[in-house]
Amino acid sequence: MNISIMKTLYLFLMVVATSCMSYGTSQAQQKENGWYYILDGQKDSISKDPIVTVKEFNALELESDAFGVPVIFGTISKHRLKKWADATEKAIGKRIGFIYNDSVITAPQVNMRIESGRFCISSAPHKHNLKAIFSQIKQEKIDSIDSLFKNWNKDSIYYTLSKEKADSMIMAIDYWEAYAWKDLTTNPNEHYWYSIDDTTEYKKLEKELFEELQKPNLSSHSKEYMKSDAYKNYKAYICNNYEYINLMFQSFLFKNTKGLNGYLIDDIIQTKYPEIPSIRTFVDKTDNEDDELFAINEYQKKVWFQMNNEQRKREHEK
Repeated sequence: MNISIMKTLYLFLMVVATSCMSYGTSQAQQKENGWYYILDGQKDSISKDPIVTVKEFNALELESDAFGVPVIFGTISKHRLKKWADATEKAIGKRIGFIYNDSVITAPQVNMRIESGRFCISSAPHKHNLKAIFSQIKQEKIDSIDSLFKNWNKDSIYYTLSKEKADSMIMAIDYWEAYAWKDLTTNPNEHYWYSIDDTTEYKKLEKELFEELQKPNLSSHSKEYMKSDAYKNYKAYICNNYEYINLMFQSFLFKNTKGLNGYLIDDIIQTKYPEIPSIRTFVDKTDNEDDELFAINEYQKKVWFQMNNEQRKREHEK
């Protein structure tokens, strides 16, 4: 990690005097350790949901500032970079806080959008033991990875490593990539496993649908677009050739699922698989691109499950 860059970032996140004040944390349930919005002027000054949590940290280093005071520098998962950037932009001129054991350790004022995913955790001298907190959140990240693979056999080389090297190796693992890998191996029915040989006809129909949706339409209602031949032909092809749904997942329709595209996706998928819930129930609750991608993936897993069931039925009938 480039420590000089991290220290430059530290200068941008100037900690105002009030960062050492106590903030309301009267929650019935302990908050997950991580970064939150600080909602100044409200009774509960810490946002309900975190921006990122400790398990989403990918690197941590303990350094000292110009006065010899400990400072924790870190980076977050690449799968949370856009969320972090959007959150810091939203908080410009305001504060975000690192919450640990329901206490605000630091609450810096944000002065710029941070796209690098880097952060720093500081505290007034003798206010918090950052060395201890560093060790504890590092262990929390390690435990989050270990918990994903509880009761799994580790490779024999793992046992030859010192604890320091083993922990360093685990710290470098991205939580969300580890989660996806585990999910892939433990829930194979919720993932796509077969290839498509001929995409010519599909690509032609997708292109025609895209061009149709670019035409001016007096009505923005999705049912008006569904009357077009281009849409009817595309929908019929998908419904009659379910394996091409995976290409649909990669199409322009999934670039903006909250608007018109969401209604078209629902009409096509629910015609084929009526039991699948609306994609809007997955994405409408999200407020950033990273969370929306995770929501779309959860929706796709529901569809893949039905596709795999259909594939097994067909193979059984042969």
